[in-house]
Amino acid sequence: MASTGQSGAKKGNAPLSADVIISENLQKLIRKLSPAEASSRELQQSEQMAWKTIRNHRYLIPNSHEVGRSLDALAERFRVEDMAEFGSTLLELSGRVLAQPEWLDHDSSQNVQWSLLDFLLSLAQEPIQNIRRNWVLMNQHRLSVISALEVAERRSSRTDVAGNDSRDPEVDWAALLREDFLQPAHSLGGSSDTLSEWSDDESDPVETEAVERDTRPDIGAVYEQAMQAAIPCTAPAPLHLPPGEGDQPKGGNFRIIQPVLFALGHRQGPALRLNRLPQLPPLVPPMAVSHYEESVRDEHLLPRTIHAPWWRQNVKTFALPGDADHLDNFAVTYVQFLNLKTVGLMELRPPSTITEACLMREILFMFVRPASCGFFAFDRETRRIRVRDHISIPTATTYTLSGFLEANVLPALEDMLELRHIIDEHTLSSHEASTGTLECFAYGLRDLVDPISELLVAYEDRGEEATLIDFVAEFRLHFRRLHLLRGLAQDAILGEGPQHLRSSYLLSRLYSQTQPHVPHQKLATALLLVSLKRYCSIIDAWWRRATLEDRHNEFVVERCEEDASGYVRRRSVAPDESPAVRESFGKLRHCPFYRILLEHALESGDTQDLLANVNLLGEMLASSNESQPRSLYDELAAQLLAQVRIYCGGGGGSPEEKTKEKDEEQGEAGQNADELLLSSVQGIRNLDLLHIFTRPARERLLESQECGSAPPSVQVGDVLSLLEDSTHLQLKAELPDALREILLRRQCRANEYAMRAYSEVLHLGETTRFLRHILLLEAYYLLFPFYNALFVRIETESGWARESQLSSDLYEVLLPAYPRCAGQLHVQVISQVACRSHNAYEALEALELSYDMPVALQRILTERHMQSYNAVWRLMLKVKWAVWKLENLAFLRRPKAQSYAPLDLHGLTIRRLEILRFWLIYLTDNLHSHIMGALAVKFELRISGCQNIRELSARHDEYVASLLTRCLLTEDFAPFRVVLEQLFYLVFVLHMEWTACARHLGDSDALSLATEEDGTRDEYLAHNQVEEIEKTYVRCHQTLGDILHKLVYQQDHGFLTALEVAVNTSVPY
Repeated sequence: MASTGQSGAKKGNAPLSADVIISENLQKLIRKLSPAEASSRELQQSEQMAWKTIRNHRYLIPNSHEVGRSLDALAERFRVEDMAEFGSTLLELSGRVLAQPEWLDHDSSQNVQWSLLDFLLSLAQEPIQNIRRNWVLMNQHRLSVISALEVAERRSSRTDVAGNDSRDPEVDWAALLREDFLQPAHSLGGSSDTLSEWSDDESDPVETEAVERDTRPDIGAVYEQAMQAAIPCTAPAPLHLPPGEGDQPKGGNFRIIQPVLFALGHRQGPALRLNRLPQLPPLVPPMAVSHYEESVRDEHLLPRTIHAPWWRQNVKTFALPGDADHLDNFAVTYVQFLNLKTVGLMELRPPSTITEACLMREILFMFVRPASCGFFAFDRETRRIRVRDHISIPTATTYTLSGFLEANVLPALEDMLELRHIIDEHTLSSHEASTGTLECFAYGLRDLVDPISELLVAYEDRGEEATLIDFVAEFRLHFRRLHLLRGLAQDAILGEGPQHLRSSYLLSRLYSQTQPHVPHQKLATALLLVSLKRYCSIIDAWWRRATLEDRHNEFVVERCEEDASGYVRRRSVAPDESPAVRESFGKLRHCPFYRILLEHALESGDTQDLLANVNLLGEMLASSNESQPRSLYDELAAQLLAQVRIYCGGGGGSPEEKTKEKDEEQGEAGQNADELLLSSVQGIRNLDLLHIFTRPARERLLESQECGSAPPSVQVGDVLSLLEDSTHLQLKAELPDALREILLRRQCRANEYAMRAYSEVLHLGETTRFLRHILLLEAYYLLFPFYNALFVRIETESGWARESQLSSDLYEVLLPAYPRCAGQLHVQVISQVACRSHNAYEALEALELSYDMPVALQRILTERHMQSYNAVWRLMLKVKWAVWKLENLAFLRRPKAQSYAPLDLHGLTIRRLEILRFWLIYLTDNLHSHIMGALAVKFELRISGCQNIRELSARHDEYVASLLTRCLLTEDFAPFRVVLEQLFYLVFVLHMEWTACARHLGDSDALSLATEEDGTRDEYLAHNQVEEIEKTYVRCHQTLGDILHKLVYQQDHGFLTALEVAVNTSVPY
């Protein structure tokens, strides 16, 4: 635009031709677009190519519609990129360019203005990205352009006004400019055949431009000085208009013309000013914390804005003027009458009186937002409201009005205040002691209180027609509902205790209010249903994802973190809780509703964890054949409403339900019509035409599916209205029955998959059979090499207790018979003291077998059960060791002795040792037979008869308990085990005495010493322990018989009868 302004005067007063102007601007454009290192020859070639392009008029005839669409598209792109102000500015400036009157001088067929816009658009390179990268700078450029255009418009308008009043004096501008700072302009030439001065000037164009920039004066300063010299005035910015048609330079004087301003169709500046962004404060670094201002309740807001100051203590106000009828102001007249009749004995103060409409307004306001006012005083600390005694209405005395308000209005106000406090306490997020169940209960209270509040607010619109008596009569039933809700809330909410106790206590107390003898049974049933919503969501999460989503720790069960299996258990209270809390927790055990939730939680906790571990949870959920199964809360509400509709009889329901059913029928008919349409147009091969025909039907079907997938949740008001409309009689406890039926249906399906998982996936029967064969030594023929080698290693090796070696030997023995389970059984050393002993019956106490099993199996085969199995295993190994030790005692025979010769002293000693051996073998055989008979019971045969995991676990507990009892390993048989340990020790002593006797038999014996003489044999005969061993055995045998006799005939352990007979009939005397 500056070049256009310069074309007004060039080389004196002669106007330049269009080719000269184009040549000048073309050279400047090529210099700007060319790189700095470009040579003069390259610049000449660029200019020649540009001239060829410009002379071809086809490039000057663009498509105006295409350029307009490009502008609109760019503006739309700005809007989409959240830069709408740039788009609006672009359209505004384009409109101004197109509205210039100069374009009328050119050929209209060439569309020069559209060519200019097209050229500018082609020069713009990635405008969106550049603006986004340089947002601040580009926005400043945009605002500066807008400001410059507005300033130019204001100057143009002022110059027009000034031009009408006076003419500027003629100034000899040539002499003025020539004498000081203007240098003669250099002719740039304008021929198309030869280029301008850079064709002969071989100097560096960069240096030339730098010199010109340094020596050339600022044209803005020149204009300012010239204007101040021509028109001396005090205006800060003198304005000048371009010369008109009759203003031609005269003589040697000429006039400096400022750049022409675009009027743009006489548009004003505010249209562009709307696009400016607000000036934001400078950016500051983020602070560590956010500072909040504490909200302070203004106690004086109510007196200033809501109520007039008439009710203050220092203001005396009367509703009626003094000259009115005395009966119209009875409150004041009555006091005056008493003062008159008492003849000065009483001096009662006349009360302030106000209209009844004001009283009604304050009562309604106290229901919505209680505060101290004219008739009522409110204490925020204690949340108590009292009626003031110095104010009344004109038609009633203060005593009468206060008594009426305290009897009919004040209880309702306190009920509403307490209910709102309970609702705010349990619904606001800042209250950490609340639980989800209490929150649902509070929301149910709010849904019941809000309609009453709306009626109170709507009552204010009656204005002067509302009276206190009519108000009390109309809201009497609603006030009863408020009092009833407050009583339910105070009875059900426990003030202290853990979260799970408060939630469970709430549900238990609400359940007790749903019994048929309770008058407000239906209201309590609706609140109980709403309060169950949180528990239902927890049960749903457990049912669908096998996770306990209980962030408030309010559910009736919890996961046991101490155990690796993570089983669930019932929540309990801490021992340090108050007696009132423990008493409240004890009451829950007798609540049937609490037992329903607890039993389902314990049982489903086992089944859902099992199904999740064996990847059967998804299959079980998919077996319901429901694409979008309902939540437990919706299912429970539907079940309850279905049971309640039985009481409605054949009336057909309420009008709202009939209207709803009619709408559903119409919607179903429309849906069927849309489906029929979609199925009938499948023969159309034109996909576009098919899409046009079927698009509305598909949209309606999609909308109906979305609406049907998320039905609205049941509210407490709907349930209460349905319960009250069903029958006027009392109902039975429908909600617990509905909940029990739904939970039982779910649990039956889960139990079916759980038992299938134990039998088909986890192979519980095969596992218990393997443990019975190994740990109970039922398959002793497989373990015979293992425990025989173990007995020898204990008695001969010092470092025999190596877990890896023992586990490897056991694996080699079991691998041929049990290839799947052999690698999961390991031998562990549990006592470093007992493993140093070389007595087998003591060293065996240091060993234990561990079996690696899945987590799901640990619910049935617990750690306690494995310890019981190991106790039986160690007992059996001790019996096997005693039998092995006694059977391996070889008969002692003297060399060179006659078989039928009379026995001497040595022969009698040997015979006594052999008799002891036979006695011990007989006793151990009887004990072994009894234990093996107790192990004959097979648990895997009982699995098929179990219906759920709890029953299966109970059956296994009974089996293990019976096994311990029959193997005499419980606390009842502790004396028997002491005698049994003495017998095992006696076997060890007999072996030692047997070995000592063999050493003194003779020189030819393999065990005798070669250096022994007859004197040594005599010494052995004098000091042997055979008699002591015999006496010890006799006492042990008799004691064992007495213990068994008491167990059988006094403690009624009949399974020991055979063992008792075998022991007591063979007592040696």
